[in-house]
Amino acid sequence: MGNLRSVAKALEAAGANAVVTSATSEVLRSEALCVPGQGIFGRCMDNLAAAGQDGLVRRWLEDGRPYLGICLGMQILFDSSEERGPVAGLSVLPGEVQRLRGDVRVPHMGWSEVNGEHFYFDHSFAVFPADDSFVTGWCTHGRRFAAMVNRGSLTAVQFHPEKSGAAGIALLRAWLTNAMSPAAPR
Repeated sequence: MGNLRSVAKALEAAGANAVVTSATSEVLRSEALCVPGQGIFGRCMDNLAAAGQDGLVRRWLEDGRPYLGICLGMQILFDSSEERGPVAGLSVLPGEVQRLRGDVRVPHMGWSEVNGEHFYFDHSFAVFPADDSFVTGWCTHGRRFAAMVNRGSLTAVQFHPEKSGAAGIALLRAWLTNAMSPAAPR
């Protein structure tokens, strides 16, 4: 799932004690879960299923435990992706991952604005939700897509906070503060 070390370093800069692991026992002992990713949706889903971690992520979210999805870690939360598919996702949130279209360069690589802040994007596919009540940030690149979603203890972003300088660290710090609050489920 790509970019693991850079995400861990950014989380540490934001105040976390980040551990990179694929061990289920280690994940279950964690207070919060960050799932970053770059790559192909179907391969990611296959890898999660092969390790039994698709169910782990679903249970984590059903229990209301703090989750941060980054890029592909956001996309897998939705019903499906048309990337080399259709391919089924985790169906935690309603919507589809579709290729960016329009008279724009794809992949979308570079800085774009979300809620008045600039974040770094690097993607060819994006989330088009069936229900936008949980979308807390939008971006337009050819067409408007969900750049940030929040529902309960779940936060997910299409952009890369670990590559977004001060704005990215501030977002990670805010997520950590919320995730570590006494009200957050464990």
